[in-house]
Amino acid sequence: MTEQTTSPAPNYFHGNYKDERLPYPDGPRSLLSIARYLGIGLVAFIPLAAVLAAVTAYAATDIQRYWTVILQLSAEESVWITLLGGVDLVYRLSYIVCIILSSWLLFRATRNLQSVAPGRLVTTPHWAWLWFFIPVANFYKPYKAVAEIDRETRRAIGVSQQQSPLLMTWWVCFILSIFLGATNIQLPLANLTQILMVLDVISGILGIVAAVLFFRITRELSELQELLKSTSTASVFD
Repeated sequence: MTEQTTSPAPNYFHGNYKDERLPYPDGPRSLLSIARYLGIGLVAFIPLAAVLAAVTAYAATDIQRYWTVILQLSAEESVWITLLGGVDLVYRLSYIVCIILSSWLLFRATRNLQSVAPGRLVTTPHWAWLWFFIPVANFYKPYKAVAEIDRETRRAIGVSQQQSPLLMTWWVCFILSIFLGATNIQLPLANLTQILMVLDVISGILGIVAAVLFFRITRELSELQELLKSTSTASVFD
């Protein structure tokens, strides 16, 4: 009777103590191209966010004058209304593209760490980005996930076990921008409407700061993870 051998199942929750097959045998993959595309997306997103924040700030100074100007433009120079609509559309599209690229980058960064040292991370590749879309949990879990990815990357290459000092600043700006932006509703009282518009401007500014910081964090993370090639046994590093 021929003895059958089977490959050991991957160990997702503990270290690779028994020389088990790694969960991702193809090894770590480069993040630099994703980070580069993310940078291009932010080049489009940040200026447009600044333009829209400036328009909102102008409207907040005198709502009546703002609507008078808008009505005049719509009646006489509709090209400006079309231009504003186009700016808003490109802004929203660039925002969606940046979300997709950020999710992809966090997924691959977590996957890379799992391929080098499975079981070291609590965060899984899918939850590294899914936490951003889970109500209530997205006020805390995404920060924990990104902080863990950053910290474990530094540990894996032997740089440091301390996370990037930019992480907390990024997260505070990000959360405040989301919270203040959620107040962007129309109310019948002019004074309250102006207050909400001012909050929307602050939200836009904080969103721009958060975007810049996130790019710096992910860019550094991408460069650090390039060094995972020398610490892993994988032969593939595209």
